[in-house]
Amino acid sequence: MDKVFDVIGVENLIMDFALRIDRLPETDGMTELHDYLWQSGGNASSAIAALARLGAKCAMLGTIGTDEFGKFCKNDMIYHGVDVSHIYQQEGQTTFCVCLAEEETQGRSFVSIKGVNEPLTDEQVDEDFIASAKYIHCSVIESDAKRRAIAYAKKHNVLVSYDAGSYRDNAEQIVDDSDILIMSHQFYKGMFGNNDKYVENCRSLLARGPQIVIVTLGSMGCAGTDGTTDFRLPPFSGHTIVDTTGAGDVFHGGFLYAHNMGWGLEQCARFASAVSYINCTSLGGRVGIPDREMVEQFLADGTIDSSRLEERRKHYRSVMHFQ
Repeated sequence: MDKVFDVIGVENLIMDFALRIDRLPETDGMTELHDYLWQSGGNASSAIAALARLGAKCAMLGTIGTDEFGKFCKNDMIYHGVDVSHIYQQEGQTTFCVCLAEEETQGRSFVSIKGVNEPLTDEQVDEDFIASAKYIHCSVIESDAKRRAIAYAKKHNVLVSYDAGSYRDNAEQIVDDSDILIMSHQFYKGMFGNNDKYVENCRSLLARGPQIVIVTLGSMGCAGTDGTTDFRLPPFSGHTIVDTTGAGDVFHGGFLYAHNMGWGLEQCARFASAVSYINCTSLGGRVGIPDREMVEQFLADGTIDSSRLEERRKHYRSVMHFQ
């Protein structure tokens, strides 16, 4: 079958309200609010937005609610250039998350309420649609649609990429399902404890099925292997970090974009790290997603032309209108 899409994301869409504060207040306390933005979010969804912004042809498979947030999330995918023909509306509310970025600590916290997550029909999880992609990209959240999408991907030799963000009971299944497994430090510690032999432990998972295993380590960089090439990269520095929300998500997007281009493993990881780092200089998970030109400029001379993101920041500040 002809490959219509580079990557299809499999995840229900999420509405984010991003707040930049001094730090989390104590009980009965108060803190100062520096900025706020309405954005769409989600692990796989933000990775797909990053892929599309970089120039890949992408689509999403998932659900939204019948509320205004659902409409926003779908329109946000269109805004980033993502095919939304397989995003389905279900009666109810869209998952909503308040994302708190602390200026003093550079930490982040989340408060969320779960929205619609009813099973999709066989017609909605279309086998030909999945077969038309080179990769599918999934989050750790279990769903009937994801399980069927993975089965179709395996049947049609579509690579399965996993954002192993939070460690869960289905961790072993995630490893076994993956062709490209990118773990957060939290997921890694769930698998290996505080063992810091990152490359060695990543290599140990290759026998389970993945072709590539990577762990992202935040302020310590990233490490990984494909069995032939090992790498350990330090983090980038030199710019003010505003918010690390979405850092891992867009790392996945950057990595899949580079991998689809046929680049070497370490080059893919370095490109992905740059995408993630640039995104962290803006509030929220999507304002700071760079295009390829921005990434190449940063890798060449270390500069970030933030003025190119200003229009997007204004868009997210004003896009929600209340009557």
